[in-house]
Amino acid sequence: MSMGLYSRGLMVLVFSAMLAGLMFVGLESSVILVGSVFCLLLVTMAAIDCATGLLPDRGNLFLAGVGLLFVLTGTIHSLSEALLGAAVGAGVLLLLRVLSHGGLGLGDVKYAAAFGIWLGGQGTMLALLLSFAIGAVLALGLLACGRLQRDGELAFGPFLSAGAYLSYLGLLW
Repeated sequence: MSMGLYSRGLMVLVFSAMLAGLMFVGLESSVILVGSVFCLLLVTMAAIDCATGLLPDRGNLFLAGVGLLFVLTGTIHSLSEALLGAAVGAGVLLLLRVLSHGGLGLGDVKYAAAFGIWLGGQGTMLALLLSFAIGAVLALGLLACGRLQRDGELAFGPFLSAGAYLSYLGLLW
């Protein structure tokens, strides 16, 4: 994936804003470090989806693996909560994929499972609700100003990343 200077600058800006949000919550440094890793992975996956239209399996596996590492070292919640988060994320998006007849990609399903490990069950549900709300508002705005056609497509990964980040902040607050 080749990213232009503008895209790389935007990625750095978004990541910096996410880190500022973590610091604003007033956490201890170890929690900020874990959150920083999560934020970096979320921004990376969003950028990949914007550039390619895909959320690659390697990225999803890496996000899930790092999340499991933090779970197994006791840094974030329990293994059962992590597995519940993964099941909720994958289950809800898989159901939506079936109902939409493939309108939602399998990469999105896997991505929700991967960040579900980080967020747990309730955090993942909140992330998905926020993702759909943010995506709907932006899509309606783009439709209203003619920048998106009714049959147009938007990458959903950035909205999933935004919802996961906001949910993560909510869990920490």
